Amino acid sequence: MVRFQPACGTSRLQGFARPAGWARDRPNSPGRGAAASVTRRETAMKTLAKPPPRTRKSALDRIDLSILKAMSENGRVTYQALSELVGLSPRPCLERVRRLEQKGIIRGYCALVDPALLGHDIVALTGIGIRDPSTTARQRLERALCAHPAVVELQLVNGEYDYIARIVAPTIAAYEALTEEFLADAGLGIARIHTTFVLKTLKAFEGYPIPDEPQ
Repeated sequence: MVRFQPACGTSRLQGFARPAGWARDRPNSPGRGAAASVTRRETAMKTLAKPPPRTRKSALDRIDLSILKAMSENGRVTYQALSELVGLSPRPCLERVRRLEQKGIIRGYCALVDPALLGHDIVALTGIGIRDPSTTARQRLERALCAHPAVVELQLVNGEYDYIARIVAPTIAAYEALTEEFLADAGLGIARIHTTFVLKTLKAFEGYPIPDEPQ
């Protein structure tokens, strides 16, 4: 016989046997919650156990970074000396350098020169604003500026101007003539130019920082 007896404002069931699986089938039962917690923990552990996806940065190991650092500090280093610096024999060292070149990590080799000793007494950081933002107009302007020997660097930027160019010239008069030529060329589509002259170079570009450990 089943009897119901009130207790503390609730009903307590006596003499009733729970059917098998009762706790498991109720959505808010402790048994179901515990099972769900175990499932969540197992899923979390599996997720943490998965290795992170490799990125382009992680493709470089310590030896690659050592090679890049040594070559950045001395671009004329021989492969024999380079191999000794990084702890490889010359042949594997050469293969690594070739692989870095093929991947585009080493983009080229050049000599760093003093522009003033070559007659480039004027160095200007030139902001360039354009009239036509279409892709065709931009590409035409970029090709023309990149091909000009006086434009030694060109950056596409955001903000007040569309481009920042580093331009060298022997005199201010020569620089003014060059910028007037740019403005007069309707095919370039330059609307305005703002110039900041470099008074003194305190640190010239000599390469990008290379980390000691893979990123």
